Amino acid sequence: MSRSALVGASLLVPLFLLASSSLGRADGDLANASATSTFAMKPTADGPYEITTVSTRFETDMLQPTIGPDAGKDVQLYQLVEIEETHVNKESTQTETERVDGKVKATVYPLDKTGKGPAKFTVEAEGDQATVDGPYLTITRWGCCEYNATNAVYSLETGKYLFNAVGVGESGQWATLNSHNFQRILAYHAAPTEMDDKILTAAAPNAAIVIAYASTSAPLQRVLVTIPKEMFESEDGIIAWDPKLEIFDKKNPKPSDHIWSDKVDADAGNVFTDVTVQLTLDAKHKVVIPLIGDKLQLDKAKLPKGWALVEGQL
Repeated sequence: MSRSALVGASLLVPLFLLASSSLGRADGDLANASATSTFAMKPTADGPYEITTVSTRFETDMLQPTIGPDAGKDVQLYQLVEIEETHVNKESTQTETERVDGKVKATVYPLDKTGKGPAKFTVEAEGDQATVDGPYLTITRWGCCEYNATNAVYSLETGKYLFNAVGVGESGQWATLNSHNFQRILAYHAAPTEMDDKILTAAAPNAAIVIAYASTSAPLQRVLVTIPKEMFESEDGIIAWDPKLEIFDKKNPKPSDHIWSDKVDADAGNVFTDVTVQLTLDAKHKVVIPLIGDKLQLDKAKLPKGWALVEGQL
């Protein structure tokens, strides 16, 4: 689903939601809202000014429910997402702009033929940019210099944090498993990024990668990959990695970033099984984990010498 920004952050005008056939037609507005932006500047002790901008905008979103009474039905959830982005930077004519802080707040409201309902949930996280796409809210923390950007992905159905992802792609590089009634996502976060202290080292010593397994509405597994300490400083260590996440099975033996299953079963464990997950980091280092019964089997993984897998908290 393409994203549609309905109002700019700096406009002090109402947002008029045009009623589609699914919402019914009315002579007046079904819902309206407005947004403002703020700007503040103050001097700092070391010379540059500290600039704080707060921008708010609205986007509509549509997704198919995967939980609750409408799961699996030909039903669309129509929602309004109010996004507030806060940026704090140090700026002056004498020095380059320095990031101090960045936060995103996203509040989700239902939309239907009666208009806009009460807020369902709010997501708040550190980051520099937010995007809305179908079932996903992505909050991106930009990279700089040797650091990569990382994308924190949340469910717009439940508000739950799903995973962080890096790599090529609008929200990082994912691999997806799809069937008639289920979807699964595999993604990875690999150092170095500006968020590693929170995502990696806070969870396990010497962790350099997180491999995540999730549905569109909830996280299912978070696996930390730990490496020998000396690799963090090595010239052919994490800085030299070019990660690529792929999956394959007997029906689809060529590794790729997606697999479709024709199996129809009420149990996802019978649908997503006997799949191999492969994260290639460079010519020497590869992590291979079997996916059996809708779960990554860590005890059956193949790893480089000195590496280990740790089951992380969801």
